Amino acid sequence: MWLFTDFGFFSTVQKHAQDDFLTVRARAATDLDQLRDRYLPELSDTIVGGGSDYPYRATVGHAEFARALAEIAEGISYSNFKSQVHKTLGSDRAHGLMDVWKAMLHVPQSSSSATSAPSVKASAFGGVVFNDAGKLMLREPTNHYGGYWWTFAKGRPNAGESPQEAALREVAEELGVEAEIVEPLPEIFRGDTSDTQFFLMRYVRTVGDPHEETAQTRWVSFSEARELVMQSKTKTGRQRDLRVLDSAEKALARRES
Repeated sequence: MWLFTDFGFFSTVQKHAQDDFLTVRARAATDLDQLRDRYLPELSDTIVGGGSDYPYRATVGHAEFARALAEIAEGISYSNFKSQVHKTLGSDRAHGLMDVWKAMLHVPQSSSSATSAPSVKASAFGGVVFNDAGKLMLREPTNHYGGYWWTFAKGRPNAGESPQEAALREVAEELGVEAEIVEPLPEIFRGDTSDTQFFLMRYVRTVGDPHEETAQTRWVSFSEARELVMQSKTKTGRQRDLRVLDSAEKALARRES
């Protein structure tokens, strides 16, 4: 069992069939210390060595471990796990989680053995917001999360949301503006963690400050937007945003012609 928490990463196994205890393994000794101090005082002293993948390990009974899992679940109060890990464990751990997240995106959504490739469907929705001067609004993610220096507002839908509702909500949350949808951009854009449908949107008004995942926003021309997007360190995300820019510029030019 792999367990990712906002205080550590653990691999828990029953090493031998005859064991009446679990072995909790970690790659950082402090993770086991946090687990013991916060939720599992019954956890044995940390054993150093004994494995290349997990150099630190300890043992505990099944029932005690199950109780600790319940307490961990009851203590969840954050709305975004990766952001919480960034806050409690730092950027290196958060970026590691992003790598796990990317890998899991390729897991089939069903156990079917069909070999035909499924059509690409959007898993996230966002907006390219422009104003009457023809400028676009970009956002700078807090701590350049995910390797993005400047990018667009986007995110996954809440339960029951339509693509349009999700895109408008993400724009309001991440840019602090109200916008109206003009048209969808004519393709699905693959990024680091999602396949995103973007909508071209016209700025209506400012409704407040962006939420904490956005450090700042900026109105820029298309040429300025390309220069800012090029600063992103994620190759896949950078290339996606450049394609989004090209598509949005063509759509605006078509509407103005």
